[in-house]
Amino acid sequence: MPSMKRRWKQLATEWLSLPPDALQDVSRVTCLNGNEVIVENIESLLRVSDTQVDIDVGHAVLHVHGESFVVTLASTTEVHLRGSVSSLSYSSRGASK
Repeated sequence: MPSMKRRWKQLATEWLSLPPDALQDVSRVTCLNGNEVIVENIESLLRVSDTQVDIDVGHAVLHVHGESFVVTLASTTEVHLRGSVSSLSYSSRGASK
């Protein structure tokens, strides 16, 4: 039954011309000027270091690479980072990095 609910959300999103993250359970990643990253609709924060932050976004793990990272906000569904971002990448949830 969850797939039927997901399908209805997808159809409603398309019919109303909304962005996918408005009704569906997908993450939104915003990178501002290479110095700030905002990730919404997260599952959990997996790893935080000065040079890498790993975030579980449900279907995958988002890896943020760079320098001087500081977590400025962490909630149950959202995380904000500041630092010098050099790259963003995804890996499947089971893969090790």
